[in-house]
Amino acid sequence: MAGTSQGPGLRADFVLRGAGRLVTCNPVAGEGLLGVVERGALVASEGRVVWVGPERDLPELAPAPDCAEVDAGGRAVLPGLVDAHTHLVFAGDRAEEFAARLRGEPYTGGGIGSTVAATRAATDDELRALARTRLDVFAAHGVTTVEAKSGYGLTPEDERRLLRIAATLEHPVEVVRTFLGAHVVPESYADDPDGYVDLVCDGMLPEVGNLAEFCDVWCDPAAFTPEQTRRILRAARTQGLGLKVHAEQLARTGGAQVAAEFGAVSADHLEHATEEDALALARSRTVAVLLPGASLATGKFAPARMLLEHGVRVALSTDLNPGSSFTENLQLMVQLACAHLRMSPDEAILGVTRNAAAALSREGRVGSLEPGAACDLVVLEAEHEVQLAYHYGVNLVRLVIKAGREA
Repeated sequence: MAGTSQGPGLRADFVLRGAGRLVTCNPVAGEGLLGVVERGALVASEGRVVWVGPERDLPELAPAPDCAEVDAGGRAVLPGLVDAHTHLVFAGDRAEEFAARLRGEPYTGGGIGSTVAATRAATDDELRALARTRLDVFAAHGVTTVEAKSGYGLTPEDERRLLRIAATLEHPVEVVRTFLGAHVVPESYADDPDGYVDLVCDGMLPEVGNLAEFCDVWCDPAAFTPEQTRRILRAARTQGLGLKVHAEQLARTGGAQVAAEFGAVSADHLEHATEEDALALARSRTVAVLLPGASLATGKFAPARMLLEHGVRVALSTDLNPGSSFTENLQLMVQLACAHLRMSPDEAILGVTRNAAAALSREGRVGSLEPGAACDLVVLEAEHEVQLAYHYGVNLVRLVIKAGREA
């Protein structure tokens, strides 16, 4: 099925024509896993898609006076990309840590403390400017929705400050906020990690309010045990937050099983996940968010093929952070997924669109081009979407549309 006409006089304030391949990421709207419509067109009103299909079937329109029209000129058109795991708001860098890894020193996550110190020392205006600049780069590479974690504050006041800054960035890219007070145990609690868990549960989560939609926990030998993770997730669920878990990154600790037990929206990293973990995640319908950029630092890639073969939905993300994956290029993650995770181009593209939206509880709202979804789309400087995997190391974005307007 190509599209659904709503009859003559369809109200429109945005019209796209001339898409050589309109990649809807909705399999019922077109051909194949990606729902591709050949020679496609799209109509939107008030920032939402109202019609998609072959251009020859374009219904009669009632265009608004300021209706924007785009001719894709035979190029491939995709949904706006979705990055479901970033650490957007931070100050400083860890170039020395990067150089140390190149000298053969292992990555342990311990450098997070230096980012915490730099972030605490930065002003609100400095942090806001840094985050906006990163969002500019995300947008230039076709990303229209970004998840932003806190986690570089590690005190009640600093964690709220990072979430508040993320909430007030005033940028075309949508920012979805996640509380990550349980990133690592700060130095001040080094001798009392359970005391820090108490602080997260009793002193941070009740104060998050509407500043965050999700709560994330890093379950790892360098961070929190499975039982500590359970305590934090229970407290977060009480506060009405969606749940996420950093799991099985540096070692297998049981984090994926905890994520499945709690029905978490996503389990992220999963470099050391097993078949047992995959079966649990598939049963709980928890999305696996894989981070191949971070794997370049650790040297361990997630078993994407195994996860997919066990029925786990797989998303991809940059994991933008200063320690292990300092990049805003989500297109690069598509390329790495095909080269190192044994994913097909179609699977990888779903990983940065529809499946990434599912990892943010936004499936059908972003990450696809279908009636009711946001009119967020990317026109590639290419005739075929496979170029995202094939033509690597360059930015293939020609035009980005957010909510029916050029971003």
